[in-house]
Amino acid sequence: MNRMSAIQSTVDDRTDYDVIVVGCGGWGLAVLKVLSDMGLRVLGIERHEICHNLRRYMKNMVMHSVLSYMILDPEDAIVARKGDEYHPLIEELIQSYSDFAQKFNLPIKTHQELVDIEGAKDNFVLAVRDTEGRALRLKARRVVLATGSYDEPNLAGIPGESNGSVLHYFHEWEHIKDKRILFIGGGFSSADGIIALCPRNQILWVVRKSNDAVEKMLTDQKTVWGQPDAKLVNTEILTDSQVTSLENNTAVVQTPSGRQTWDFDLCYMLIGHKPNRGLCTRLLNGNLDFDEETFESCERPGVYLVGALAKKHLEHIGLTHNLCPDNDGVRYIERIRSAMQQEFNCSVPKFH
Repeated sequence: MNRMSAIQSTVDDRTDYDVIVVGCGGWGLAVLKVLSDMGLRVLGIERHEICHNLRRYMKNMVMHSVLSYMILDPEDAIVARKGDEYHPLIEELIQSYSDFAQKFNLPIKTHQELVDIEGAKDNFVLAVRDTEGRALRLKARRVVLATGSYDEPNLAGIPGESNGSVLHYFHEWEHIKDKRILFIGGGFSSADGIIALCPRNQILWVVRKSNDAVEKMLTDQKTVWGQPDAKLVNTEILTDSQVTSLENNTAVVQTPSGRQTWDFDLCYMLIGHKPNRGLCTRLLNGNLDFDEETFESCERPGVYLVGALAKKHLEHIGLTHNLCPDNDGVRYIERIRSAMQQEFNCSVPKFH
């Protein structure tokens, strides 16, 4: 039995719960763990596999945050092997989260997508469907949304950005060679992608940042994040510049020295992502405001927002206060725990 099957098998046929957690990335798993420890009837639902968003990043990517800001289990084997200041590979972090779910027997249904939430606090009904389109209705007194912010790419509002040659995630890159590739975006994702592809392709990188800012990022990327031998080759960088059109696979770029054009085979537009607008509109009328002390939605009482939906970054999850005492995620987890203790009139020792 594989890990996902083992996790699924821990879920019984119950359809009513105290709390349903939607989204089983790092934050969702952390919330499931603390609520399970409180003795609440909980369920996690995930539309794909555990940590689906992390699986969309490039393979062998070195994480930009240290292990102590991301790990959930202080007894995780990777901590013993590498230490809490280690920058893990993306695959190591996914494995750690999957092991965490299995170790603590967290009740999770994967491949179950939330469609809508009916009803109100104490009497929610979640409409869910699986990958085959079969419907399921689940009852919950409270709902925690931990769906992250990577569902839809940010767009620049320029012609041609939605055509098939423009991609908004960087993965499955190993087969790409002998191409003219345009990168848009000044973050580490672009740097990771360019370092991976530039040895076998011709690259143009268009960045709104200054030349000094890009040089600093590349210095960090190549020396801090585990790639000391990485070099940029076959790459032209246009700083203080922006693309104004991508139509017909031709980039029109406004630079400090004037307008330039560059024909491309493939474009990676890596300028960030946002939550699923359709889902947020259906559930919360598009209003992501929440109570800072409890994470309860201002729009819909009984629904709580955590993780990226609550504008807290993934690297600050925080079940490991003993590894990283200044990790803000510890406080956030304690707030959601405190809110649920009051809601359900129960208490448990704090996690250490």
